[in-house]
Amino acid sequence: MDALHDLAGRLDDAGETLARLARRLPYAGPPEAALDPTSPGRPGEIGRLLHRQWLTALDDRIRELSAAADRLADTAAALRSAAREYADADDAVRRRLAGEA
Repeated sequence: MDALHDLAGRLDDAGETLARLARRLPYAGPPEAALDPTSPGRPGEIGRLLHRQWLTALDDRIRELSAAADRLADTAAALRSAAREYADADDAVRRRLAGEA
């Protein structure tokens, strides 16, 4: 059962890493000013569109990272539960066999 607990711990670590990345991702990339959205005419319009597209893509990645982190945490919890149930079954079998001896 130690292997299941070890795997659950690694999944928790991976999930925490993804969650941490999701929190830091909004700060990635160029600031809005780098795309010069205040320029007159077409260049400013393109800058605003690019920045909006960048923010939308970041939001999508943040949601995906958060969902993956949640799934990893759920999987880790399921592994721990399975390990407990296996251990309980092993104990029950040991007790039953000891009673038959």
